[in-house]
Amino acid sequence: MNKSFCALSISVIALVILAACRPAPQPEPPASPTVPARPTVAIAPTATATRAPTASPVPTLIPTIAPTTAPAAMPTVAPTSAPAAQPTSTPATAPTVQPPPQPMDIPVTPDASGAVLDLFNRTNALRAANGLAAYRLVNRLNAAAQRHSDDMANANNISHTGSDGSNVKQRVLDTGYGDWPVSENIFGGVATVDDTWDFWTTDPAHRDGLLSQQFRDVGISVVKGKAGTSYYTMVFGARPSQAPDPTAAPAPTLVAVVPVPPTATPNPALDAVVDLFNRTNALRAQNGLPPYRLSDKLNTSAERHSQDMANTSSIDHTGSDGSTAKQRIRDTGYEAQFTGEDIFGGVATVDDAWDFWSTDPPHRATLLNQLYVDIGISVVKGQRGTFYYTVDLAKPTSP
Repeated sequence: MNKSFCALSISVIALVILAACRPAPQPEPPASPTVPARPTVAIAPTATATRAPTASPVPTLIPTIAPTTAPAAMPTVAPTSAPAAQPTSTPATAPTVQPPPQPMDIPVTPDASGAVLDLFNRTNALRAANGLAAYRLVNRLNAAAQRHSDDMANANNISHTGSDGSNVKQRVLDTGYGDWPVSENIFGGVATVDDTWDFWTTDPAHRDGLLSQQFRDVGISVVKGKAGTSYYTMVFGARPSQAPDPTAAPAPTLVAVVPVPPTATPNPALDAVVDLFNRTNALRAQNGLPPYRLSDKLNTSAERHSQDMANTSSIDHTGSDGSTAKQRIRDTGYEAQFTGEDIFGGVATVDDAWDFWSTDPPHRATLLNQLYVDIGISVVKGQRGTFYYTVDLAKPTSP
């Protein structure tokens, strides 16, 4: 019995010892929103910067994981926080080299516009003195000339090869003139119209262009460059008069600041001006008369009256302000000894205007007048498909 008691006591003592060695059960920790996220916080490089990164992330503190955790939440933060690390995110500001100057950097000034008319008139006077027909002024060749003068001015270089590698043939083709024989005269530097003309008329190769019997058309451009320089281009073309005139953008040489690309919208009014000018001089040549000189001042007076007729939807030699053709011409600064004017308007094409002027005796007499020397032409588009045409003619008091 004592042995049984001892054995029992030993068993009880062992159980007590085992119970004493077992750790006391701990209470369940209270739920906390930050505890489940702690493992991810522990491996984040910014865990010490914030106590609750999953509840209120700070984008600027974790730019390297922003694209994978919340790409849409901070599209504008990354470039400002680390622009050097993301050069591809701001390609517009990456280049450090300034782009080359564009043609529009060097506008065509009124002086340059006057030089264009001067060279055109000198050329046809030289041709008349040598028994040759007058050149026709063609907008598409004006476009090719304008493009090259702008290019030479921007590059400060005088060459028949453009900065884009183009030659005169390519530049003319780009305007839509057609694949016909072409040639080109150029000049540039600190040079006046007289300097240019003296060189072109005395150098045999350039004089041949002015007096060619093969070419029929001409385009001219003069651009003011930097430091008092000017760049001159004259392009000649041999498209036959009966050849179809392809649709292409005209070059606003007289008032242009940018060369006209081939895809630009055509300007019917400007085309009509050039068309009427060429028809007038062709008619004069058929009747043994010298060509008219195109005058920028007479262009201005004609433009004023065409615009006035378009605004008032009326066809009259007296302007809405009571002015006459002589007064409008005088207002431009042109000192005239004799003046004349032809007008036309309505839903009318160039053919309509020309048919009337060339068949009606008083108007035909104006076109074939032996006293007038200079001409100015304007065509303005009015409302509801109307056009208003004005031709001003004059002889200056001094040559």
